[in-house]
Amino acid sequence: MNNSDAGSTMEKFVQMPVYVGFLIKMMAQLLSHPMELARVNIQANVITHSRLTVSHMFRLMSRHGLPGFYYGIVASGLRCGVHTLSSYTLFYNLQDNKYVQMLRPYNTSTVLGITGFWGGVFATPFAKLAVIRQADITRGPYERRNYRNFFQGLMCMYRKGGLLYLFNGWKINALASTSVAMLYTPVSEKVSIVTSKVHGIHEPWLSDLITMALTGGIITVIMTPVDSVAILILNDSSHYGPFSYVDMCRKVVQKHGYRGFFFGWKPALMGLVPHTLLATFVYRILIDHYTT
Repeated sequence: MNNSDAGSTMEKFVQMPVYVGFLIKMMAQLLSHPMELARVNIQANVITHSRLTVSHMFRLMSRHGLPGFYYGIVASGLRCGVHTLSSYTLFYNLQDNKYVQMLRPYNTSTVLGITGFWGGVFATPFAKLAVIRQADITRGPYERRNYRNFFQGLMCMYRKGGLLYLFNGWKINALASTSVAMLYTPVSEKVSIVTSKVHGIHEPWLSDLITMALTGGIITVIMTPVDSVAILILNDSSHYGPFSYVDMCRKVVQKHGYRGFFFGWKPALMGLVPHTLLATFVYRILIDHYTT
């Protein structure tokens, strides 16, 4: 559930060695993790707390020193890695499919939606592990799930409720991933039209930077309610079977009204900065190198 990469350069991304794009995304994940940690905890505690703020989260993280800002980074990196590799692999194979040939160019909302959907499904257990691990920083010492070792954490969840529990929340996780992937191209095109009319933007890198920043910001705000519900469901350790999305939404509304669905949008926007900068400069250099 990270809206920062949104499938923006998938068609060019597949022309580069997979490890290059993978390392870039992992670096962006590492740099943006403190903001993701704050966002996840704000959204995970929307029902149980009056309201957590970014400043409160940073004070809490600072109590643990530098490691506090990277609480749960391993699980978060696994989620990012599984989602990136599964989406990349599926997109790479779809481009040669005879039925997909009719959807040229490949960087279409439909193909990106398919890759986003299955990437979200495959990454669900790791997203669940990442959310549980990160949300533990706001829980008491005796309330934490203690999934520090990711393998033992996955096995513990499996023993609690089997595959059904591991994939609890796959629908909303896949929905979020699919929506982000499908939204990027149309939103980016609209933003590009607007930015092209602004005088003084002559450098291609500056135009790319502004377009990607605005596109990511718009998608982040749109997807915040979906991400909020997804975080609540993935963080829920009490349900090992089917649950009601309506009941979860009702609890949020009863506690904070409809504005409760937009808690966490500020750190989510701030978390876009590292990926936007990396994507603008590093992608441009590498794409020029590998596609010329």
